[in-house]
Amino acid sequence: MLVYNYDQLKQFFLKSQKDKIIGIDTEFYRVSTYYPKLCLIQLSNKNSAIIIDPLSKKIDFSLVKKIFFNKDILKVFHAAYQDIEILFNLFGKIPENIIDIQLCLSEIGFSESLGYADACKNLLNIKVDKTNQFIDWRKRPLEKEKILYAINDVKYLPKLFLKISEKINITENINIMRSHKKLLDEEIYKKKPKNAWKKLKINEIKNYEINKLKQVCFIREELAKEKDKPVKKIMTDQNVKLLCKKKVDTKDKKLILESVEFYSFKKELTKILIN
Repeated sequence: MLVYNYDQLKQFFLKSQKDKIIGIDTEFYRVSTYYPKLCLIQLSNKNSAIIIDPLSKKIDFSLVKKIFFNKDILKVFHAAYQDIEILFNLFGKIPENIIDIQLCLSEIGFSESLGYADACKNLLNIKVDKTNQFIDWRKRPLEKEKILYAINDVKYLPKLFLKISEKINITENINIMRSHKKLLDEEIYKKKPKNAWKKLKINEIKNYEINKLKQVCFIREELAKEKDKPVKKIMTDQNVKLLCKKKVDTKDKKLILESVEFYSFKKELTKILIN
């Protein structure tokens, strides 16, 4: 259901207070900008799902905030990083009581990279259509099939959480809690260039020249903000890691530098790498 007014949103909120659980998903546009543009917020409880259109001027975001920051309501995500980034940008802080079910999957025998549709198929025997996964969510009016897609993308999150909870005690699992501590670190979402390197997925930190990695990520983040471009459009994470990895051939590093679009960035990188 596409929510248009305060009463509809309040009804959902009251039901969610009773259920003590909601699923959350967002749709956004981030093809060519540094900050993601929020286009949709999808919410579900045990029996219903709604869509909030943040591009509409009719939505009362004070009530939306109450839903997100109610400490007694568990907020369930799948692959939560970008959704949490959206909420942090919107409200300036992260809601409490969050579970990312993708971080729970490895504890019950699945790959931690398992997608939402595959999780629904494997755990709930439900097929979720992902046809509209890569579309421009800024366009209005929303077509019926896009609304259905958006609803299905959040509809089964509470059920997935409950299904996983039948197999393990999520909130007492040390591995899950450790991974969530990193996910919910507000410093990651503050867009401070000095923290940019923390967003890289590095398994063996000893294999990297960490000081250089921090410097490269810092100047990449600064340039991305200045040019209003996604950081990966400035340089991919893979290339950043290769430049700062100890056992990478010099010729390969030179090829990466030659592919850099912005002269000032290339100049700064060269200084960092030769020191």
